[in-house]
Amino acid sequence: MKKITASLFANAVALYLISVLFDGVTLELKSLVIMTIVFTVLNIIVKPILTVLTLPLTILTLGLFSFVLNGIMLLITFKMVPGAACDGLWTCILASIVISVVNSVLGNKLKK
Repeated sequence: MKKITASLFANAVALYLISVLFDGVTLELKSLVIMTIVFTVLNIIVKPILTVLTLPLTILTLGLFSFVLNGIMLLITFKMVPGAACDGLWTCILASIVISVVNSVLGNKLKK
């Protein structure tokens, strides 16, 4: 339970940061809360399945396809949540890099 709570908090901070840093990303406060929950659930349930399915492509591209997969997960989340918008896949890929960095830093601090 502590890991899920830490993941929710880290994702909330990361999503807020990308809404501030990127002009192509818009989030309302209500949609930020909903998006945090949806993004965390998608990362826990759907992302491992997609990671296994795309493993040959990830190996072929020396791991770079994982950035695209993270961007696709973020784009799916933006499409599911009303009040949240992203310009396109490239913006989501760059935003997912920021999310990964924030999750690494905050996740390590909070899970201890």
